[in-house]
Amino acid sequence: MVKTPKINEKKYKNAVLFFGKKIQNGTLGKLKLMKLLYFLDFDFFEKYGRSVTGDEYLRFEYGPVPRMGEKILKEMNGKEIKITKRKIADGLTDQLHIEALKDFDVNVFSKEELLALEDVADKWEKFTGTEMKNASHGEAPWIATKPNEAIDYNLAYYRNKYGEMAKI
Repeated sequence: MVKTPKINEKKYKNAVLFFGKKIQNGTLGKLKLMKLLYFLDFDFFEKYGRSVTGDEYLRFEYGPVPRMGEKILKEMNGKEIKITKRKIADGLTDQLHIEALKDFDVNVFSKEELLALEDVADKWEKFTGTEMKNASHGEAPWIATKPNEAIDYNLAYYRNKYGEMAKI
């Protein structure tokens, strides 16, 4: 039986809202959001020894995916966020674009978590979900994990800060 991670639902949903409010350039699709959550949690773990959302990440073809991500988005859709299909370009699959319908609650995060959210958003804002997927594929957590298995947070300590952008 697969154990469900002990997530912090308040922080999780507010992180989604944060990214939905912060990234307004039309690039926030579902793929990108999943990678933003991954970089948020793994960057934070590397610095402070714990994740922000509490979720577990699985090694899937399109990069690390939070186990509870789909469930959280379903719960939020139509209430706190709006998910719409957008045509990207001919020949490409449609993007599931995510838009925040309300502001995030700044009070659920510590000062360090807010800084981490800002850092991740600023760093990845101009990148597409595919570019972020490619960057995650160049990192130790992805490389050292078997397909469809949970990624060990401790692998964050083996990430190459300089090489991750070279893969894009």
